[in-house]
Amino acid sequence: MGIREIVMMGLMLLILILAVLGIAAAMVKKKRAAELQSNVIYLPKKRISSKSSDMTTTRNQKCSRCNQAKKLVFYSNDFGHVAGLCKNCRKDIGDEQELYPI
Repeated sequence: MGIREIVMMGLMLLILILAVLGIAAAMVKKKRAAELQSNVIYLPKKRISSKSSDMTTTRNQKCSRCNQAKKLVFYSNDFGHVAGLCKNCRKDIGDEQELYPI
């Protein structure tokens, strides 16, 4: 076995290794592209990535009537209109409107 044969085998081995690494890199790139196109957000990843998790903090929403950020209860009327009302606005409306809690 000469030096020329050893060099040829080494080059073949190097080409084989580079081909395997290229295929692995292409597969990883394809998988990441598919994850970016997906609308699914995996919750464990979201919890780890965000410093203050949105899952643990409760956010107040704006009232449909007074537009103040408060804790709301959602109501529906006979026509199917849904409104998020705070306690004060619900008391103000009183019996004027027939509202059903959702």
